[in-house]
Amino acid sequence: MCPSTMPYRVSQWGVVLLLFIAAESIAHEACADDATIQKCRQQFADYTGAEVVFSRDDLPPGRYHDILKPLAMENRLRAVEICLEEAKLYPPGYFAEMGLTTIGVFAVCASKRTSDDWREFDRQVGGYRYYGIYNGTDALAAAFYSDGQLALTLHHEIFHHVDSTVDGETGKWNLGVDDFNYRRAIEGAKPYTAAAIAIDDLKELRGKQSGYPLQTTVSAYAAKNLREDQAETARHFMSMMKSSLVQIADQPELPGSQRILHILREYESAVPDGPGIDWFVNTALQRNQLRRNNSEITIDATLLRLRDFAHQGERGYAGVDGRCDEARMVLRWITQLPRDSLEVDQCDRVFDLAASVTVALTMARLQPDESRSTFLIWGREDSNGVNQTLRRDVRRIASDCMRSQII
Repeated sequence: MCPSTMPYRVSQWGVVLLLFIAAESIAHEACADDATIQKCRQQFADYTGAEVVFSRDDLPPGRYHDILKPLAMENRLRAVEICLEEAKLYPPGYFAEMGLTTIGVFAVCASKRTSDDWREFDRQVGGYRYYGIYNGTDALAAAFYSDGQLALTLHHEIFHHVDSTVDGETGKWNLGVDDFNYRRAIEGAKPYTAAAIAIDDLKELRGKQSGYPLQTTVSAYAAKNLREDQAETARHFMSMMKSSLVQIADQPELPGSQRILHILREYESAVPDGPGIDWFVNTALQRNQLRRNNSEITIDATLLRLRDFAHQGERGYAGVDGRCDEARMVLRWITQLPRDSLEVDQCDRVFDLAASVTVALTMARLQPDESRSTFLIWGREDSNGVNQTLRRDVRRIASDCMRSQII
């Protein structure tokens, strides 16, 4: 008989001891896993300003599927890792800035009713399976059936929130605002121009691209309505970023390219300093945006730029006149600096200049007249008596003030 299979005697107390040791080992492993999950969740929160949850009770109020089956503990770490990986395709703090607070991940998302005649009833689950859902205000729930599916679902549902948000203000009224322009773009009536991507970057993208250009729509589900069409386009873009960027530069006339160009505009307009084409090019080429900026822009150079922006001139905003977006990009960069990267005297100068630039950005859009009793503003009232341009300016000013508080 092989020694490894020889029988041996173990006392009753020995069995108890072995069971105790095994239980302690399992408990220790579970605690370690939970600690790792919490650490990863904290990394997600630090980067996005939102949180990942696994319980329906931890979701904010809103409309969700009838069935949200809790995710098994052994799958939670991988779920958070996927959420963090995909979140890094967006700028730091982007979720929080546009009011997306919570992402719930579940083993199953299902509803007891459906309007989709092709969706089959799952008797084991007790409903019709779905990939995910956006609650319409500040959260989404996603099923974790596979790694690839969860990633795609996240981008699809995140875009629903992007589509509902303009300059940081979320509301259902934003959903249909862009539909007319979207339809005209993909029909060729009023198309977007080709994406302006630097020649060297485009050459590098062409060399690294994989996949296929999007000719028309992403999937049959996109035909449901324009909102789903855009959300499907968004998840295609995020999963095939290099080839998508190449096609909107080389083949802008394709209906698929027009779809991509439109959703890129939506990403940028969701918050005052939304990600433009440069952000996605750098992301696709796997450049660490913050590290890249830190290596190229010194603190002294930043102080010089701030001083230039803070120049008041006769009107009080000469330094930012025609360069508001550029000034906001520098201010946003400052908020991402590590706390220990500035000396004490530099901190004071940066804050004073940043505050002056923020005031100048305000005066560029909202300025008292000579009598100082009324204000000169941009835009006109619509048929409902609302100045949408002024409303947008006020939201931007509020965002600028919040950024100053962070600085």
